[in-house]
Amino acid sequence: EFILKYGGTKDKIVNLPNGMSKDFFKKIKNNDFKKKNKIKGPLVLFFGRLNFTKSPDNFVRIAHLVLKESPETTFVIRGPDEGMKDTVKKLIGKEKRIILLPETRDRLEIIKMYQAADMYVLPSYREGLPLTLFEAMASGLPIIATPVNGVPFEINRYNGFLIDHSNLESFKEKIIYLLKNKKIRDKIAKTNIETSKSHDWDIISDKTLKIYEALV
Repeated sequence: EFILKYGGTKDKIVNLPNGMSKDFFKKIKNNDFKKKNKIKGPLVLFFGRLNFTKSPDNFVRIAHLVLKESPETTFVIRGPDEGMKDTVKKLIGKEKRIILLPETRDRLEIIKMYQAADMYVLPSYREGLPLTLFEAMASGLPIIATPVNGVPFEINRYNGFLIDHSNLESFKEKIIYLLKNKKIRDKIAKTNIETSKSHDWDIISDKTLKIYEALV
């Protein structure tokens, strides 16, 4: 829409999504993520920059709402600090079921984290097209996110749920719904693993190269 607004034409626009490593499809045997972090029960994950645009603070607020009805659930927040770490810590308070983990770039650790989780939640109010969505999908996680920017182009009702940024109550309801319905989670997981296969970097890079070759 932005390109068309400034004079572009539809026949000159090609949409290419982000790509990701094949490593995220590999099932980790003897995954020790939960044991290492002393986590028992269901796990809800936020993995991304601790930037106000991604609303990690709202994730904590949502977690508090869910814990009132599902106290056995654990919420994990992880990502590099971009100004929101102290706010997140204050909001967590003394709640032991909301865990703020140190930033990591260890690929294996990240894959273990995804595969240990039961769902991925991203309550951003502004996004581009976050790579974490495809990593989470490849790991078999249902997605609960906001319909902002590129997200609704790749996420639909078969992948999880899209919820307005400010509707924390609805986030809570959908999280609890998925926690209570393993069959639904499993069904979405299969869909997401299959969908994410088309976002392999080899496929995306090949499509990109073909566009350049056609122009040449």
